[in-house]
Amino acid sequence: SSGINAEWPLRPGELEARSNLFVAGDAACFYDPVLGRRRVEHHDHAVVSGKLAGQNMAGAAQPYHHQSMFWSDLGPNVGYEAIGLVDSSLPTVGIWAHKDTSESEIRTDPGSNEKYEQGIVFYMDKNKVVGVLTWNIFGKIPIARQVIAAGEEHQDFGLLAKQFDIYTKH
Repeated sequence: SSGINAEWPLRPGELEARSNLFVAGDAACFYDPVLGRRRVEHHDHAVVSGKLAGQNMAGAAQPYHHQSMFWSDLGPNVGYEAIGLVDSSLPTVGIWAHKDTSESEIRTDPGSNEKYEQGIVFYMDKNKVVGVLTWNIFGKIPIARQVIAAGEEHQDFGLLAKQFDIYTKH
């Protein structure tokens, strides 16, 4: 055995598994200062962690604090973006904007005849947002990063959703 701990970098945050051996991308576990130990298999993480690992190989010794995101376009009019711990085992709060009105309501199970075309799902841990998925709302990941990083408890998710401009047709 090489003795390399592929599960945890030697220096948390610097992507260094052993002295002068750096890790990045899908194979790299890292310490997230907000969400704890993570391993992320997404393009955004691979690009940012690869760049930082290269810089650290050259002596930068910079920590990895990037909260990576992922996305998918599921069809011509359907897509999502997500960030943080998006895990089906976590409690969620969904806010969905109705197609025909600027009003929104908290709906955990919109009826099959309802026309909700865009929304946001907050993934929770002890009243704190640890993950965000936006459905047909694009370009709001910087806001989601701020919400997760703040680590604040939330009670009014309608108000929180307004930060994401959920009520505007995208």
